Amino acid sequence: MSEQPNTPPDDGTPANDPAAALHWAAVAMGLAEARTEQGNPLTDDEHADYDRYQDAAHAHGFTEEQVREYLAEYRKAVSR
Repeated sequence: MSEQPNTPPDDGTPANDPAAALHWAAVAMGLAEARTEQGNPLTDDEHADYDRYQDAAHAHGFTEEQVREYLAEYRKAVSR
């Protein structure tokens, strides 16, 4: 009998794409910051998603600083 590969559940987390993992970690970070500034912090479920995106980026070797730098560049790009 052959073994099935151990694949994570398809929860939308970019597990095999470092660029996507970095992007979505930055988007989640920006959302969390904006919501906190508005006095409407993330719910527990949203925070779990935030953690999942951060964990995916870290699993690809990105640091929190790199995610923040990407977010800053992304903000510049979308504000043009």
